Amino acid sequence: MTSRLSEALRGLADGVPAAAVPEELFDRARARHRRRRAAAAGALAVVMLLLGAGYALRAGSVRWPTAADSTAPGLPTRLVDPPLRTASVGQSAPGAAAMLFGGPAVRDGWNENRMGVVAGDADRYRVLAPAERQTAGFEALLSPDGRYVWAGGLLYDLTSGRSTRAGMDGYPLAFAPGGKRLAYADHETFTPPNTYATPYVGLYDRDRHTDVLRMRVGVAWVPPGRAAVSPDGAELAVQVRDEVWLARVADADPDGTAGPYRKLPLNGGRLPGAGAWLPDGRSVATLTRSTCTDCPVPSYPRTWRLETHTVADGAMVPGPAFPDLRSATYVHLVGWRSADEAVALVGVPGPAAVDRPETHDIATSPHQEHGTASVQLVLLRRGAASPDVLFRTPAGITELTVAASLAIDGAVRESGSPDFGPPPIWLVAAAAILIASAGAALQSLVGYLRRRRHREADGRRRAGSDSSA
Repeated sequence: MTSRLSEALRGLADGVPAAAVPEELFDRARARHRRRRAAAAGALAVVMLLLGAGYALRAGSVRWPTAADSTAPGLPTRLVDPPLRTASVGQSAPGAAAMLFGGPAVRDGWNENRMGVVAGDADRYRVLAPAERQTAGFEALLSPDGRYVWAGGLLYDLTSGRSTRAGMDGYPLAFAPGGKRLAYADHETFTPPNTYATPYVGLYDRDRHTDVLRMRVGVAWVPPGRAAVSPDGAELAVQVRDEVWLARVADADPDGTAGPYRKLPLNGGRLPGAGAWLPDGRSVATLTRSTCTDCPVPSYPRTWRLETHTVADGAMVPGPAFPDLRSATYVHLVGWRSADEAVALVGVPGPAAVDRPETHDIATSPHQEHGTASVQLVLLRRGAASPDVLFRTPAGITELTVAASLAIDGAVRESGSPDFGPPPIWLVAAAAILIASAGAALQSLVGYLRRRRHREADGRRRAGSDSSA
């Protein structure tokens, strides 16, 4: 390049006017950069919060204890009401249960069908909510081994969390001691103004997937808790009005129907539930009802006494008397440790409960009278002055049934720290929505404050420009 050309280029460059850079260019660029960086940081914080919440609240399977650390199954020494964050049986199976329970402490206005389950080998609490409200121990039954809950028409497997159809159309009456046969009642018919009748009571075999016995009733309502299956599963006892009807599978016609071969009078008493058959299968227990003058709850002067009768002729089995159960709303036999020792669940009335006459034809749940404030698990011994109280539910838990195998064996374990399982899905979703909303609100607030600061800075610069002019 010649010197003349270089001089010409320099002259041309000197004649070009200088580029005018806007005064706020770099300020605006820095502001945009800060906003983008703040938005990215806010988004990253929200993502991290969501990931952290999802990990903390994730639904997972139960960590079952190893064989070396496992606890021998037994009835717990303490029962607690499960909080709302307790996992459901379907979400996290607890394993074979020791107790199924309900009451005001377990239910509320939004969870009217809620029941609690506690495992047999550890304090794993889970909740169960059938489609309709069920009373634990009557409409909702726990199998003798604690594996199944029978509620409505479903069997809930507590070891897997799955539910299946029970196989018959009716409501539960009793598990057989072996758990393979189920006594049920067909849905009642209604005769105005207030009379109900049960068409028939059936005995369903889960292995055969069919009824092995049907006994026609049709003249009275058979409420839950008023039937028992013999230890070998071959006989059925059902309370029909003021009698106990006994029927045998061996007597069934080709269509499975059999009439009662014997009727035992109750004289105002009751059949005491699923554990009514004695271990020998040749005797059945009944309850006689009377009153007392020194009852623990004066407004509830009802007394029950346990008696046993042979099924061959209905004669009372001789021997010392069982202790009276005073001020008891109901007595439900769980099973027998021997012919002289029975384990039972007893309803305890509150101080304001009133004993009213029982009516068998009006569906007001005479099996679970209003006024029951708690439930006791007791041991009744022939010749004893009073029953031995083994367990009592805390305040607010007024419905209870237990695994018969544990209660009969007398297996008890010390309660520890309760495990309520992984949070339910609704709680995880609520936490995620709350965190996302909080993150969005925080980001909006930061953006608003920065825009306000920039507007104030622009106002100051304009004010300065006007004053200099």
